Amino acid sequence: MSLIYAVIVRGNNITLVDYESMTSNFPSLAKKLFDKLKKNTRQTCVYEQNYHFHYINENDFTYLCLADALLSKATAFAFLEEIKELFCEKFPENVRRQAVNYGIQNQFVEYLKAKMTYYNSDPENEKIVRLQKQLTDVANQMSLTLDQILDREDQIQILVHTTQTMTTFAGAMKTTATQVRKDQESRALRTKLFIAAVIVAMVLVIYLLY
Repeated sequence: MSLIYAVIVRGNNITLVDYESMTSNFPSLAKKLFDKLKKNTRQTCVYEQNYHFHYINENDFTYLCLADALLSKATAFAFLEEIKELFCEKFPENVRRQAVNYGIQNQFVEYLKAKMTYYNSDPENEKIVRLQKQLTDVANQMSLTLDQILDREDQIQILVHTTQTMTTFAGAMKTTATQVRKDQESRALRTKLFIAAVIVAMVLVIYLLY
């Protein structure tokens, strides 16, 4: 389980720095990949079943390594992330953008070699990466659970708000119905009084005439 080759490229063809732990044709194979790599992503490409190319493409820079197939993706991408951070810390953006082919080879190749040696020789590295992944998975699960709880609370609040609104509406309807009933009763009473008054008046007129 080992890293064999690592390279940092700007665009598709400006190799800024590379290092290989053994002499091979892998650098020329890697160059053929650069035109086909997807922008702003990270992927793994299988080569002859025994080797994997892993890469991170970000802001027009590609950080690529070749490893044997037994090396986990987690370890390969941990290595790439670390050299990416070191590269960005050591060189300002204007230097990274203006450097010519192999323009920073001398300044950075030893960092590349040291990190590759570290990831190839540290027996605890796989365990650390695996533990970090497990912690990330747990954190993601906790975040998902929290989101679900928050969604449930929002639904409860909506339900409570809806219930309160319906209660208020029902109260308003009851008040309106009571008022309408009172108005109808008052109107009926006035009608009855008017009819009674007319009858009394007619009786008085008849009495006076006869």
